[in-house]
Amino acid sequence: MSDGRAASAGWYPDPSDASAQRWWDGAQWTEHVAPAAPVAPVAQAVPQASVAPVVAPAVVAPAYVPPVTPAYAPAYASAPPYAATAPAYGQPAPYGGVAATARVPEGTPVDTIWIWLIVALPVLSVLPLFFWDFQSYLEQSMSMSSSSTVLTALGPYADPWYLAATFGGWIFYGLSVWFAALDSAALARLGYQRRFHWAWAFLSSLVYVIGRSVVVRRQAGRGSLPMAAAIALTVVLTIGVIVWFVVVMVGVIGTSMEMYPAY
Repeated sequence: MSDGRAASAGWYPDPSDASAQRWWDGAQWTEHVAPAAPVAPVAQAVPQASVAPVVAPAVVAPAYVPPVTPAYAPAYASAPPYAATAPAYGQPAPYGGVAATARVPEGTPVDTIWIWLIVALPVLSVLPLFFWDFQSYLEQSMSMSSSSTVLTALGPYADPWYLAATFGGWIFYGLSVWFAALDSAALARLGYQRRFHWAWAFLSSLVYVIGRSVVVRRQAGRGSLPMAAAIALTVVLTIGVIVWFVVVMVGVIGTSMEMYPAY
């Protein structure tokens, strides 16, 4: 190899034998000889049959069809579930639930003139009893005079205060029932959906006042004053009648001991 410049050391084709390769030391050829490296054959591409490319079918979106609401759609389709709404007054509550009590607007009156008349009527019916001279009637009944015999035959009906207490009690009883009906109607006009039935006044005016106050309080948050007043008056009247009767009986016993002294 004499091309005017030294080649680097390595195996090169032998200039004297094309089937071998000789070692070049960078300055001259040496005696080292080796077979030439085989040349790898170039792989030939095998022709293949042409295949038509697979083309995916185009996806076509379906035409939009607007929904049609049937004319026979049930009315409950747009209504909220039963459990989502509170039952109105007069409707049954859900299973296991409690029907809500309707409330009246804030500031709605809770008293009427009729309820206070009902509270006052028992006092008016008992007052004539304290003016009846029950002690004199008993004392005259125990005497043996002719005048007392007439009074004994007539009984207490000869005393106008007894008559006033007896017939006045029935009149006030009827008035209390009538006033209870008027009170219930007045509460309806004020917007109270629930009302204690006025017919309870037939049993007792106190029963109606207590029941009416409880029902009104549940809807307005107040209205217990008539009930408290009626209970207080009932207690006072009961104590008053007991004291009156005890005083009369003590007087009668004292008189009888004077009329019939012990022998």
